[in-house]
Amino acid sequence: MNVLDYSPIIKTDPEKCINCHRCISVCPVKMCNDGSGTYVKVRDDLCIGCGLCIEACPHGARQGIDDLSLFLEDAKNGDKILALIDPAVATTFNGHNMEFNGWLTSLGVEKVFDISWGAEINSSAIANHIKKNNPKLIISQSCPAIVNYIELYKPELIPYLQPTESPAGATTKYIRQAYPEYDEYKILVISPCYARKHEIESTGFADYNVTLKSVADYFKAQNIDISSFEKVDYTNPPAERAVTYSTPGGLVHTMERYYPEIRKDSRQISGQPNITE
Repeated sequence: MNVLDYSPIIKTDPEKCINCHRCISVCPVKMCNDGSGTYVKVRDDLCIGCGLCIEACPHGARQGIDDLSLFLEDAKNGDKILALIDPAVATTFNGHNMEFNGWLTSLGVEKVFDISWGAEINSSAIANHIKKNNPKLIISQSCPAIVNYIELYKPELIPYLQPTESPAGATTKYIRQAYPEYDEYKILVISPCYARKHEIESTGFADYNVTLKSVADYFKAQNIDISSFEKVDYTNPPAERAVTYSTPGGLVHTMERYYPEIRKDSRQISGQPNITE
């Protein structure tokens, strides 16, 4: 799929936008905003989906787009679905991540997998890449917004992106290999990331991208008490240190299992505008 064919992941509500250009001022790429009219439009072909504009807009005019409604509809219709859950769920729902799994199974989701397990697989693959190819530089591709940025604006850096699946993609690959009975099941990914929609579309490893924010908003609107659901454990073996993958430095912390000295050879760069700079 050409990057220009990606689905929209950020939208503007023209009724709320006053064209103040705050969204443009915080956007790391600028070019995906068109402020020439009565409101600031998003150019979907140039947006990396980082979400900074959503947080910065004081009028609530910028909104992320995900597949929550589609997932809920398909689950209601009885579609066979497996779920991959980002470890950030524990923070979003105050440690009720097992009850969150219970909510998913109450909707008919058959099995729930921890993306931290895919992060363990991902780290092992990076270690093998280092051992085999001794690369000059590796840029982690665990963040889809960074991958979008490099593909659209810094294509000269593409060769340095780690040549392995992301943790979410590695989790799906593990499922397909270890659980052939689920080959016909759809894959739901729940994470903090709107940009993951582009990763899913370009690789085809999943069917739905749902953000933790949209689920939290849904719970609030529907008056759902997450703590009331039965605790359901993950299907995969427990991950070890990769449970920290979604926190700053989590990848390096996990990689230290393979290369104890890797921290001195690594740069931890996170947050905007630090990354683009």
